[in-house]
Amino acid sequence: MQTHNLRSIAYLSLFGAEPVEQIEAAAEAGLDAVGLRVVAPLGLPLAHPIAGNPSLIRRIRDATHRTGVRVFDSEVLTLTRNTDVAEFVPALAAAAEIGSTYMQITSEDPEWLRGVDNFGKVCDEASRFGLRIALEFMRWRSVRTIEEAANFVASANRPNGGIVLDTLHLSRSGGSPLAVAKVPREHIMYVQLCDATETMPLTDDAVIAEARGGRLNPGEGSLWLKQLFDILPDDIAVSIEVPGAAPLGASVQERSHRAAKALGEWLARYRAREMDRLPPS
Repeated sequence: MQTHNLRSIAYLSLFGAEPVEQIEAAAEAGLDAVGLRVVAPLGLPLAHPIAGNPSLIRRIRDATHRTGVRVFDSEVLTLTRNTDVAEFVPALAAAAEIGSTYMQITSEDPEWLRGVDNFGKVCDEASRFGLRIALEFMRWRSVRTIEEAANFVASANRPNGGIVLDTLHLSRSGGSPLAVAKVPREHIMYVQLCDATETMPLTDDAVIAEARGGRLNPGEGSLWLKQLFDILPDDIAVSIEVPGAAPLGASVQERSHRAAKALGEWLARYRAREMDRLPPS
């Protein structure tokens, strides 16, 4: 039964906010941790890049010490056909400096073996910084499904390489709790939690739009979240990723409070359900 889970808030839930403001808002909402974006995703802008900004790194470290809220995961590296792993080192160093446990990575490399090889090299570089590399599969990437992600990670065979399990991406790539149950538990590093409507978007562009701004709070949609948690480790860390769930124009503080409340209430309902299923003593 899930009895204690580290509760974090993903970068997209507080998209656009300054990193220290994200940490302070998470602390006010009673969360344990935050996810921060240290470098811009491929082809997208980033208002507050952290890598290469020593002043901001110091302010982030000060904020984590002052509030007790840690940086859980950092975003985001992208493997491509032209990847030079050495170019990722500054981002890995920045993630380590701000205290991250995980660095997220995606693959857009159309050549599977080259992508696996570079993933392994990134893991090797990350190990020098004490980081773990969390592969995120998405329907529109080169690694699209939970099955492909499990194969990719297993092929690289690095002890600090694994999968971040995003419930929206699992659903929209045709996955299910049953598919997750077939993946070695040690390969599932943490969960990015949200809910979604039963209706599957028809195009990749629609899936991307939903992922970046149309997610629902857990319990507000039709995903099999309880069945998924039934098969996950009892203490798995949970990062709530719900861009679009708060009203348009909501402050970072309001977004953080709403997400924290939704996560806490869903976990409480799940734990109560599990208690009801226990045999009488």
